[in-house]
Amino acid sequence: MDRISDLPNDILQRILYFVSQKDALRTSVLSKSWRYRWRTRPNLDFSEATFKGKKQEFLSFVDNTLQQYRDRRLCLDEFHLRISLDDCLKHKSVSLLGKWIRILTTMGVKESRLSICTVDHNDMMPSVVFRAESLQQLHVEGFDMDRDAVPTIILSKHLKKLHLRRVHIEEKIFRKILSSCSLIETMHVEECGGLRNIKTNNLRRLKDFSFERNNEEDERCSIEIYPASLETIKIRFGNISFDKGAEFRNLVDLDLRNVESFPSLEFLKIFNCDGLKDIQLVIDAPNILNFEYQGNFIPSISFVTNSREWKSKIDLYKSSLSLLKLDELLKSLSQSEISLMIDNTNIIRENIWVQDNGYNKPVVVVESLNMNCGCSLSYFSSILNGLFCICRPRNMGYCNNYDGGSVMQFVGFMWRILIERESYQLSQLVLRDLEEANMEIKEWYEEEWHRAPLSEFVISHGRREGYFTPKCQTRFTLKWRETA
Repeated sequence: MDRISDLPNDILQRILYFVSQKDALRTSVLSKSWRYRWRTRPNLDFSEATFKGKKQEFLSFVDNTLQQYRDRRLCLDEFHLRISLDDCLKHKSVSLLGKWIRILTTMGVKESRLSICTVDHNDMMPSVVFRAESLQQLHVEGFDMDRDAVPTIILSKHLKKLHLRRVHIEEKIFRKILSSCSLIETMHVEECGGLRNIKTNNLRRLKDFSFERNNEEDERCSIEIYPASLETIKIRFGNISFDKGAEFRNLVDLDLRNVESFPSLEFLKIFNCDGLKDIQLVIDAPNILNFEYQGNFIPSISFVTNSREWKSKIDLYKSSLSLLKLDELLKSLSQSEISLMIDNTNIIRENIWVQDNGYNKPVVVVESLNMNCGCSLSYFSSILNGLFCICRPRNMGYCNNYDGGSVMQFVGFMWRILIERESYQLSQLVLRDLEEANMEIKEWYEEEWHRAPLSEFVISHGRREGYFTPKCQTRFTLKWRETA
């Protein structure tokens, strides 16, 4: 017995609202009463990419459906359309797009979402797009946007989400869009040309901002961030600046640069930011959970935080590294669980810790230390000497497990120094605090580490050939004597 069909029409329409357009169409075979019910659902979602038919058939399907809604004066709350405008039917598609937007306006649609794309970068974006008063989400890909692409008066005052990808847009036009669409909450700008400056001071509701360029040789776009409403900021190959004293009370995810106060910040990533070289950065982030840094210099960064359990990951490469500066950085991060990677053996070794009384100073516990080994055994031992003077790693490994030859050398050096206790230049005062050292290995398909003699490691690596062949992971676990 079909009890669903006996439900009130409002409830049936609500059911259709929450299913996809494809599933709504399938309901036409349920019974005679359901045959045309899908044509009256309060939301329409059309996607050319998922339509099973030719472009002409897709255009006719959308056009006929909207015509029926208008002619029958049906209620339409939401309209979603994803369409490409780069084929032989481009002009017809643009003409129909204008017609559909006018129909939506006369029907009083509450929310419309539009995604248009083209592979021809000479195509001008249809100006009719910003005449859609109900437009709340707009995704534009591949078009040119100049003064002819944007009407004198922008009617899309309710726009909440703007995504521009591979769009060449004049700066004046971009500013006009932002000034006219002050309700924007999400703005993503990817690989867009023509922009030299972005100011978001008019977007008081902006929560999610992303700017990305793939070519670091392009002139950098200057990005000025203002709204305290921001929760996510992601910048790639752009110069970002903040007002002095700016506070971002809602910021949760920051994927670049400097600011003075992040009361809600939980995740911070700083990669290859040379502008921080001469800056002493103090970050007020009471709720920080994870900090990642990657660069060719040791930054001066410290955190003011109430977090008791947070992690920091430091990746240093391709530069001379000072142990003095590294000591300062590790101490500033000592309340976190530290992972340190040093892809460099050119370390400046100051003599401040090589005196006997230097070892009485407290050192920082590091959860993992990974490094490379392109040097002699005596030089490698002296590097360990300097590192062990400023930190106590619990686990040590090699930077690149795919480089079999270097891994073999690294393991050989570590075995002789830590297991067999060959002295070389490594100070016995440092090893005096090392109570136990073991080698552990794990195949790429295994979850657990297990202790292994040197012979097992040699056999395991001997079975593999080629640089890109997955190697078994190798690490040394170190147990240090507790010091006051």
